[in-house]
Amino acid sequence: MATGPHRTSTVLVTGASGLLGGALLATVPDDVEAVAVTHRSPVTGDGRTVAADLRDPAATLDAVAAVRPSVVIHAAYTVDEASIVDATRNVAAAAAAVGATVVLTSTDAVFAGDGRPRTEDDVPDPVADYGRWKAAAEQLVTTLVPDAAVVRLPLLTSVDPEDHVARQIRAAVDEGRTTPWFTDEIRRPAMVAEVAEALWRIVALPPAERAGPWHLAGPVRMSRYEIAERLLPHLGLPDTVIEGNPTPPGSTRPKDLELTDERARAAIAWNPTPILR
Repeated sequence: MATGPHRTSTVLVTGASGLLGGALLATVPDDVEAVAVTHRSPVTGDGRTVAADLRDPAATLDAVAAVRPSVVIHAAYTVDEASIVDATRNVAAAAAAVGATVVLTSTDAVFAGDGRPRTEDDVPDPVADYGRWKAAAEQLVTTLVPDAAVVRLPLLTSVDPEDHVARQIRAAVDEGRTTPWFTDEIRRPAMVAEVAEALWRIVALPPAERAGPWHLAGPVRMSRYEIAERLLPHLGLPDTVIEGNPTPPGSTRPKDLELTDERARAAIAWNPTPILR
């Protein structure tokens, strides 16, 4: 893992109470001060925090100005337009106002999911709202902060702490029901801890080498059902608690998202392991 940003600095992390944000805070390089942005959920640990609703431009500017970071890792995750598009606009504008750059975590779902491999330089062509909102967020960041990095991520997997798939399975088991997972929706999942370390390697690069789009794809193509199935032994649960179903007819969900990741493999030695081995 890299030892830190191009210069010793303060990095502001949004989404710090989430799965990826927590992994970022757990892997902070020794020469970096990471400051967590909190809103509704508390952040564990004794590190420095600031509070802000990122949908509020004034509150966002106040929080960023109070910290004056050199880099903002914008990893906040809530699936609605205001929390993605408006919040990203506010974060990028606040970062620009204090002379900071941004590392935005985006998604493979900015692409159509038609099975065609997409490189870092391919133009987004989303088919669902979440991908459209993330594509708009990417455009906002790169317009307001020209040296920003946009890091497109696959589905993220974790057992400790448990990811959203594990939590859904457990909740269903507690209610005495099974959970359905799509057998024909294909992804390249990655372990959240490995993605967090890769993000710190990107942050560590000099600004000119950091800017632009990145892909952090997992090494193995898997259906959503196979991902859930792979989790079960780690949860101590039998395979009877999940079921496999095809996506509904006429669904506009991206079906087969295939990212290439040559830039990350060459620049930061991205070499992820298969999930939950």
